[in-house]
Amino acid sequence: MRSSVPLVKLFGIPILVNPSWFVTFGFVILLLGLWVYPEWLPDSGATVHWLLAVVSGLLFFASLLLHELAHSLVARAYGIPVKSITLFIFGGVAQITREAKRPFAEFVMALAGPATSVLLSGLFLLLWWAVGSSSEEPFPVMVEWLMVMNLGVALFNILPGFPLDGGRVLRSILWGATSDFRRATFLASWCGRIIAYLLIFAGLVAIVGNLAWLTPLAGLWFVFLGFFLESAARRSWQQLKVLEFLSAQKAGDVMSRSLNTIPSELTLEELARGYAGSLPATCLLVTENERVTGLLGYEQMLAVPRAQWASVTAGGAMKPSAQVRVVDPETDLASVLQDMEGEDIRHTPVVENGRLVGLLSKDAIVRLLVAQQVIH
Repeated sequence: MRSSVPLVKLFGIPILVNPSWFVTFGFVILLLGLWVYPEWLPDSGATVHWLLAVVSGLLFFASLLLHELAHSLVARAYGIPVKSITLFIFGGVAQITREAKRPFAEFVMALAGPATSVLLSGLFLLLWWAVGSSSEEPFPVMVEWLMVMNLGVALFNILPGFPLDGGRVLRSILWGATSDFRRATFLASWCGRIIAYLLIFAGLVAIVGNLAWLTPLAGLWFVFLGFFLESAARRSWQQLKVLEFLSAQKAGDVMSRSLNTIPSELTLEELARGYAGSLPATCLLVTENERVTGLLGYEQMLAVPRAQWASVTAGGAMKPSAQVRVVDPETDLASVLQDMEGEDIRHTPVVENGRLVGLLSKDAIVRLLVAQQVIH
């Protein structure tokens, strides 16, 4: 979700908002403000209805954020890197860059989200009871809606189909029972696709027919959600095949042995104008007194405002060597790619016996996958 923008950090985890999230947020507010609260609270004015709609929407998405945060904190407790949490059109997703190493770790990590939603539903239930459990007063009605929605989130996510939380629970159980991670992923992914097809079917019936329990508008949402889940389930299986292929490849086989260097005193403006003829296609090694001191890629250059390029040097913009992850030529590419995703880097030096022997880029890994027709 490249267009996502950072919102805040919680427990060191960046929280991002994708522009598509505003579609869902607007849809929820319109649904509450135009239909739900006017029907539940006919004696309250439009101002109250819209105020409740906005507050309800914000608290609901805060609940989804806590759901994803629970996944992320458990993942980190098991040593699994978490890149970020993104709010988008279908709610929220934690970008966890590695799979769990043991079935029990995945089981606990997957269950943490629905358990948090159930806990939130219980807390809203207690609050609803504490404020009088009225069906005619605005605040208790809003709390009741939040209670029901959090319970609904938990029940939906626990459905046994990958990549839903319940699908991950199912995979962890199959994995533990068979010791076959690949087969467990295949079965859980197919369960996810079956659930997606059922959602699409139910949505289409609601759109063209007249289901008492599902409005045409909700049916349209079911169709969109079903297509999203089906696509996500297929991608999950594809990602596993990609990682299996990369596990058999070594960093030394793909790295570039052509090491482009530039002096640390060179300004970014001089570099942009084409130092030594043209800009390199990947990444530059910054040197000082014939010693490599850091890496300079496009991401480091773009982090510097364009107006400052004439005064900022390569040494000032580079990523220092002490902060650069290095790999051995024998390191498998699956591990390298997962580390790159986790740390959001595109290049990593390859070092053998303390000597720099090459530079590995994410683009080179992608080109290998395309050349071998692992991805298209």
